[in-house]
Amino acid sequence: MSFLAPFTIGRAEDWWRTTISASRSGTIFLVARDSEGIVGTVQLHPARAPNQPHRAEIAELLVHRRGRRMGLGTQLMQTVEDAARRAGFSLLTLDTKRGDPAGRLYRDRGWTPAGTIPGYALDPDRTPHDAVILYKELNQADESR
Repeated sequence: MSFLAPFTIGRAEDWWRTTISASRSGTIFLVARDSEGIVGTVQLHPARAPNQPHRAEIAELLVHRRGRRMGLGTQLMQTVEDAARRAGFSLLTLDTKRGDPAGRLYRDRGWTPAGTIPGYALDPDRTPHDAVILYKELNQADESR
């Protein structure tokens, strides 16, 4: 997650409002719900550079504790990848904390590690951690249905 401690509900609400209101055209926000409310989310952000209209970045795949180990992360990733294909993107990128369980999810879904950047981001306690950058080339024929 991209948040630092202390992290309050108010800060979370502000972050989401700012993220959504500052989004570029073509940004996709997906939300998964269960009987208790929101249980997961993921974002797709089109690249900003004019020479990268084919590329988008996946951000903030978040699954609540009550939704973990049930395939929700995989479902969200499949859904966002399908949405990216429909939007015409052929290359996706993302970053994840080195050693984080999400890295296995991405590799199992066909994402390729491109490299590691030391000290890329901070954990909630402000300890630096390394990030692995991954990419996935999308084949238009792979869309699930």
